[in-house]
Amino acid sequence: MPLHQRIARWIAARRSVRERARMEACGHLDELLAYLEHRYVGEAQARGTVFRLEVDPALAASLPGPLGVLGEALVGLLDRAIAQRSARVALHVDVVGDNARVQIVHFTVADAQHDASVDAALIALASAAMRGVGGAVHAEHGADAGRRVIVELAFERPRPSAQIDVDALRSTLGGDAALREVIVALDAALRRDLADLERLLAEPGANALQAWLHRVSGALGMAEATALSRVGLTLERELEQGRQTHLDTAIRRFADDASQVLAALREHVGSIGYSPDT
Repeated sequence: MPLHQRIARWIAARRSVRERARMEACGHLDELLAYLEHRYVGEAQARGTVFRLEVDPALAASLPGPLGVLGEALVGLLDRAIAQRSARVALHVDVVGDNARVQIVHFTVADAQHDASVDAALIALASAAMRGVGGAVHAEHGADAGRRVIVELAFERPRPSAQIDVDALRSTLGGDAALREVIVALDAALRRDLADLERLLAEPGANALQAWLHRVSGALGMAEATALSRVGLTLERELEQGRQTHLDTAIRRFADDASQVLAALREHVGSIGYSPDT
């Protein structure tokens, strides 16, 4: 191989390593998408191509995930699409599955080329990489729609904070006496329900679990843990469609978070003379 080609490959490899590190450093999906938009708007314009990023408003904020792997797959697909000097290249980000625990997202790289041939090696590499993180890749071509490559990946929603602002709760309730009454009631209710969850999960059907979620969500709402309370109510609604494995997993996670709320309340009650054992 001529020296200039070896040098070009070395430079490209170094650039790829730096870019992978940059994408892995993204804290959540929003940052990765902002990075891709910044990179490709200018690059596409220089090649006489229009690049557009379109994000589904239903996409949850601050989704964590294997962003380095995802970003590398999307960069490879976008680089190829823009190199073809298509008039238009777009990255569509669509939520195609949504529940209290996960969002399933499609990242569609679309261009206006009508050539049915797709770089099989590139698709194979992207598919292998995405399979390693639980994702998938497939390509489509339409006579009128051009070429589309879809990268699918499931993202686990961030867990809501279990922190409680006890001072705000005390102020809302009107003082320590009312706060103590609420904590006594919450402690009794949550301890009983949390201890009962595994028995309910072992039983068939959804009615008892829905009632459990309703009670625990109400207790969390009383404790001003509103984000977590909403998660419980969402799970209650989803159970209307029947029991599923992912819902049982989400309910267990919800119970863990409720336990943290209870622990956070207990950390702040010594000054008002309450112990969970009294």
